[in-house]
Amino acid sequence: MTDLPKGVWQWKAGVAKAPNEFHLIAFDPGAAATGWAHFVLDYRAFSRPENKVLANLKSWDCGQFTGPDHEQYTAAQMLVWRARYNPGEQFNARTEVVSEDFQLVQTIGGKNLLAPVRFNAVMQWECGKLATRFYLQNRTDRLGQTGDRLRAMGFAGRWSSTAKSGKDAFSAMQHGVTWLKKLKRQSESFPWKLSDNVGTNAYWDCACENKLKKPYAHCDLTHPK
Repeated sequence: MTDLPKGVWQWKAGVAKAPNEFHLIAFDPGAAATGWAHFVLDYRAFSRPENKVLANLKSWDCGQFTGPDHEQYTAAQMLVWRARYNPGEQFNARTEVVSEDFQLVQTIGGKNLLAPVRFNAVMQWECGKLATRFYLQNRTDRLGQTGDRLRAMGFAGRWSSTAKSGKDAFSAMQHGVTWLKKLKRQSESFPWKLSDNVGTNAYWDCACENKLKKPYAHCDLTHPK
């Protein structure tokens, strides 16, 4: 498969975001490093059942934040802020943040053992201030997205769960891809609305919205209440 467009999403102050742009940020928090992954998609990935997620992926990137806890928190908060918020502009991109939930698998590690808990608590607070949805995902949910599967999808990289350099970024990618699959399944029953370039309005990407054609075609999507 052709490699998908990897690269840092270009945020520019004062430049309006696209009205149908969705951002997903995934974290794998840890003591020494926090893995992150950032996906930018067109809403059309979730507006109709037959639309493919990867075909509507604009860009993706991943990496790791290192350093003291407060530096990792700041870096993560700024990543979310740049994706979500654009002061003074018409559109603030729909953004969701997912992070690995803490599971106690060992009792040795001192205060570093609870580093993921502290990270998630801070991010939940920061996302709340930005009116951004924050979710926790079980560690085991991501394990099905192996390095080979990511490469087969087009996410080029040397994915490894054991290498000291990049293993946390790999985990974040696994969480992100897993979450995108969940969103796609949900959208089959609750399709997303597309913007009509009016910040307070939107329309369904379905046949019943085409009022110019008669007789009106039967809608083939389920509208959420």
